[in-house]
Amino acid sequence: MFACPYRSLTGIPDGGCGTFRSLKALLHGDVVKSLYYNPLTLPVLLLLMLLPFVSFKTRLKVLAFIACLYVALTLVRLVLHLMGVRVPMLYSPEL
Repeated sequence: MFACPYRSLTGIPDGGCGTFRSLKALLHGDVVKSLYYNPLTLPVLLLLMLLPFVSFKTRLKVLAFIACLYVALTLVRLVLHLMGVRVPMLYSPEL
């Protein structure tokens, strides 16, 4: 199984952790569980669905915005971890 390099080095989940489980929950119709696993999955999917309808320049801005969202989520998780707060998403210890 693929191991996240960031999580392997730090032990802290990054912004992309939980995305697959979030997508799986979303496909099963459980929106709340999807947002719990990774709060960015649903908004990012909605943004990606809009990309074919906007100009190339706007696409680049949207993709940069999505990257910034994932970096921000990574930083939030890092700060929460440093404060001793368990990140608010479910992660099994063996991941």
